[in-house]
Amino acid sequence: MRLKELIRVIITEEMADVSVYNVDAELYCSHETIGDKLWELYTKISHDKKTRLKALSRISKEGVGFRQRKTPASCSIEASLRIHEDRAKKRVLLYRALLKLLDNPESREMVKEIIPREKGYLAALTELRAELKLSGKA
Repeated sequence: MRLKELIRVIITEEMADVSVYNVDAELYCSHETIGDKLWELYTKISHDKKTRLKALSRISKEGVGFRQRKTPASCSIEASLRIHEDRAKKRVLLYRALLKLLDNPESREMVKEIIPREKGYLAALTELRAELKLSGKA
């Protein structure tokens, strides 16, 4: 995949993430065992991804045209966590691919900072899903 195509894919994916994290945070924040942690994590990730979109617009030298999308919620809290884990894994792969295509040192540094954050989100999502399973209240 060429650089511009990859950046467009990442931007589209990140915009979708912002929307779905917000929707799922609202829907599942009242869960009795992990609702508060889920709300905190999902809103943190959503905010980070909005900020990340600004960095991506600098890399692409085009605007990202972000606007909140109407997004359906996940069908369950378990599904939400599993889907977000899968999406985080995909994001890590996309950002690694982007890093290989970038020549600009400043852009490379931005992407190098994004990858460990995305891995951290993946670990937090995995931990939260394990906590949900242990509680038996999925």
